[in-house]
Amino acid sequence: MDPYEKVARLLLEHKNISAFTGAGISAESGIPTFRDPGGLWDQFDPDEFGTTGGLIQAALKKPALIRDFLLQMVDIFDRAKPNPGHYGLKSLEELGLLKTIITQNIDHLHQEAGNQRVIEVHGSLFRGRCLSCGRKQQLNKAELLARARKLLEDEEHFEVGKLAELLPRCPACNGVSRPDVVMFGEQVLQLPEAIAVAEQSDLMLVLGTSGVVYPAAAIPYQASERNAVIIEINPSGNYYDSICECYIDSPAGAAMPKIIDRLKDLL
Repeated sequence: MDPYEKVARLLLEHKNISAFTGAGISAESGIPTFRDPGGLWDQFDPDEFGTTGGLIQAALKKPALIRDFLLQMVDIFDRAKPNPGHYGLKSLEELGLLKTIITQNIDHLHQEAGNQRVIEVHGSLFRGRCLSCGRKQQLNKAELLARARKLLEDEEHFEVGKLAELLPRCPACNGVSRPDVVMFGEQVLQLPEAIAVAEQSDLMLVLGTSGVVYPAAAIPYQASERNAVIIEINPSGNYYDSICECYIDSPAGAAMPKIIDRLKDLL
């Protein structure tokens, strides 16, 4: 049987469907992966730029490198738009099949595509979290990137201390906010919610993840232990082969439209 039709039939046979997405689906939108060859960690030391303490030290000792790193991030996220993989998941939700997306990505692209129920286990660059009271506030992506670009491109007047002004003050306590992202070594606050969804799923789509970033990488195994069917879509390898019912060797952006077409033929 055509693998896309097989996936479509499996989707129609199940009721509590979730999706687990990783950096691969964002890479199709132009966001380079952190870990793969040529990724961001090849250019910037993850011990410095992937930890809170490292960033603070880099800001004090290497402000020009911080500026370069952040300007690259602004360029990347400013260009990135949802791709057919994202829109395919939106279509699954619109068809009443997909209940929840669990994503390791921090780019907000699933929400931009139109998905309503998204758990961001590693947080979001476009949400602030108050350092004093912990309150979170959603940020306007376009406005934040425009402010950041204006600050970073003014090399002559750039000061690291001005970065704190990019995020609005907490509306509850007027405290300073930080991006609500999980740095290396920090607690994954959304993990219990994600595991609860995985354990309730009877089918999980796994798209574009290498399965090496723990604890999030264990989420498909949590679903499988509760007898969920696991479908993996990834051109880089069948990382969850030990639990995978069906594997499609393809980028999500190429596979999802075909799956949606097969679904519509069957409905």
